[in-house]
Amino acid sequence: ARIAHYPKPYVAVMDGIVMGGGVGVSAHGSVRIVTERSRIAMPETGIGFVPDVGGTHLLALAPGELGTYLALTGAQIQAADALLCGLADQYMPSASLRSFVDDLAVLPVREALGRHVQDPPPGELAGRRGWIDSCFSAGTVEEIVQRLLVQDGPAPKETAETLLRKSPTALKVTLSAVRRARRLGPLERVLDQEYRVSLACLHAPDLVEGVRAQVIDKDRNPQWSPATLAEVTDADVERFFAPLGERELGLADAADITEEVAW
Repeated sequence: ARIAHYPKPYVAVMDGIVMGGGVGVSAHGSVRIVTERSRIAMPETGIGFVPDVGGTHLLALAPGELGTYLALTGAQIQAADALLCGLADQYMPSASLRSFVDDLAVLPVREALGRHVQDPPPGELAGRRGWIDSCFSAGTVEEIVQRLLVQDGPAPKETAETLLRKSPTALKVTLSAVRRARRLGPLERVLDQEYRVSLACLHAPDLVEGVRAQVIDKDRNPQWSPATLAEVTDADVERFFAPLGERELGLADAADITEEVAW
């Protein structure tokens, strides 16, 4: 369906590590290919930031609460799970990529794909949908954690522990951003929202501390402020979504104008 919709599709090969900005330049493509080497994630909550580059738009469209799970935990997924979550369209072995590119030079995209795409190796998320959807549908991060802790098996409890290591502020803002993205609709509106949130992150302490702990000093021991979920108030979260006035990105307004002119 995607190939039929785009007469000149933007083909993105997501081979290897594709995280954060890498998702932004690939997962919005019209034909997105993953391989057995693909490792895809939006890990921003681990550095006190919030998924951007249209990430909250993509994750809001994932089935059930899989997008919420990926946004909050920053979990890395491989090919089959990327396909399940709508972050990719086709799988092919990495060994086929060179010949696929050669075929693209002389064949339509649909025909070139037909020569190389295969079924991916099994993923993990389909088997976890039950507890992911049940837990991550909760209205607050605190309730998500509580639901995870009472689930059977080690995976939900490990997920709760993962969340409790992330920036409390980033977790709450990210949950709100994904939920709002579901209601916003077009990508342009979500990008406008992400711009507001990203600017607010630059003035919050956790982004600086997260980058220090994960990238600079690499002690992996960030000192978040506030330090707990309970200390992050609704008013704290709302400040990240405050209108910017003349500083708004304005992509949604520009898109509306373009549509009116085209019509």
